[in-house]
Amino acid sequence: MLIEKAERASYEAPPYADFPAAEYKDRLERTRQRMEQERVDALVLWDKSNVRYYTGFHSIHWHALSIQPAVLIVPIDRDPVLIVPEFFRGVAEGLTHVADIRGQDDPHCTETIRELPVDVAAAVAALGHGRGRIGIEAGRLGGMTIPRPINDIDLFRSSLPEATFVEATDLVWFVRMIKSRLEVDAIAQATQAVVEALGRLVAEFRMGMTERDVGILLQEVLVREAQEIDALNVRCAERRYPMPDTPPFYENVSIETGDRMVIEPLPMVKGYCGSCCRTFQVGGPLSSEAERSVRIIERSQTAAIDAIGPGVSTAELIGVVEKVFAEEGSPIEIEMIGHGMGLTGHEPPMLTAREPTVLEEGMVLAVEIWKYDVAGFAYGDSLQSTKNLGPFGNEDLVVVTADGCERLPAFRKDVLSLPHEPDC
Repeated sequence: MLIEKAERASYEAPPYADFPAAEYKDRLERTRQRMEQERVDALVLWDKSNVRYYTGFHSIHWHALSIQPAVLIVPIDRDPVLIVPEFFRGVAEGLTHVADIRGQDDPHCTETIRELPVDVAAAVAALGHGRGRIGIEAGRLGGMTIPRPINDIDLFRSSLPEATFVEATDLVWFVRMIKSRLEVDAIAQATQAVVEALGRLVAEFRMGMTERDVGILLQEVLVREAQEIDALNVRCAERRYPMPDTPPFYENVSIETGDRMVIEPLPMVKGYCGSCCRTFQVGGPLSSEAERSVRIIERSQTAAIDAIGPGVSTAELIGVVEKVFAEEGSPIEIEMIGHGMGLTGHEPPMLTAREPTVLEEGMVLAVEIWKYDVAGFAYGDSLQSTKNLGPFGNEDLVVVTADGCERLPAFRKDVLSLPHEPDC
C-alpha cells in the first residue's frame, strides 16, 4: 500500500530542480504527442535516466539495488505519478515538479520490496489504465533497462492481466534524442571540464608518471569543474592498447617513451555527460607513419562535422569518412563514427550506416574517428620487433542546428606529444 498525501510536506516548489517547470511540461507534452501516435495509454518507467529526464529526481541509491529509488507513471490523460520510498519524499519534493508523489512504506523490508510491483500495478489501474496499453522500457533501441529482478517485472505484468504491454524504448528515445538548450548547455559545461582537465595534463605531465598518476590528475580537475564523473577512460602504456574503455587504476602501468595515451573523461553536469577525447604521443615527435594516421583522422572528422545538418542520414556521414580514408590510401569499411550524448555517455542515435538515422535539429552528437594499428603487439612476455603505432583518434561534440551544427567546447588539436614544450 502506497502512502498518498494531499499536498507537499517539505517544499511547495522544488528549490533544487535541474530544470524549470516550463521544460518539465514541454517534455511531457512532446512525450504525450508520441504516445497518442503509438496508442500508448501510460508509460511505466523504472530506469534512472528516464526518471531523471522526466522529473529531475536522482539519488545515490540507484547503486544500492536493495531498494527501487523511484518509479514513474506517465499517463496520457493526467499528471504523472512518482513512486518513491517514503523517506525519499523530501528528495522528490526538493528536486521535482511532480505534484502526485506516493511513498512506499518500510522500503527496506523484503516483503515490501517484493510487493512494489503490485503497488505500481495498482496505481496504474487506479489511474484508469488497468485495461490499457502500457509502455515499458523494452524495444529495438538500446540503452534502457528495467533495473529490477525479472520476477518483479513478471509480477508487475501479471498484476495487470487485462492490460496490453508494449515496447516503449523507441518512443522515449524519440523524445530524449532532441535536446533543449538547457540540456545542451549542461553537456557543454561538462565538456568544458574535460578541456580544463586536458589542459592541466598537458601542463603538468612529466616522464616517470604512471597511468594512475594521470588518472588522479584528471580527476582532481573534473571534480572541481563538473559535478560528477560517469567514467574515466585512460590508456597510457603500449601493453594496454588492446584494452579500450578502461579506467587508469591498474597497478604498475608505467608510461614510457613511444607510448600513445588515450584520454577520454566523461564528467557530468546535472546528470548530462560531456566528453572530448584526445590521443598523445609520449616522449618525442611522431613518426611519419603516425603523422599520416593523425592527418587521416583529422581530415575525416572535419569532413564529417562539415556534413552534419538536419535531414542528413548517418549513412551519408559514414560515406564521407570512408571517402577520406580511401583518398589517403587506406580504404576501409567503417562501422561507426560516433553516437549521441545526453544523460548517458553513449546513446542513440548511433552514427552508423548499418542502422541509419536521419539527423534532426537538437541532437547532440559525439563525432569520433579511430584508426588502430596494433599489428605489432604480441600476447606474450615480449613485444615483436615491429613496433605498433597504437590507437589514433579524436572525439568532439556538436549539436545539430537548423543550418548545420554548432561545435561544443573542444581541446586544441595541435598538441600531439607529451611532455609539451609551450610556444614562446
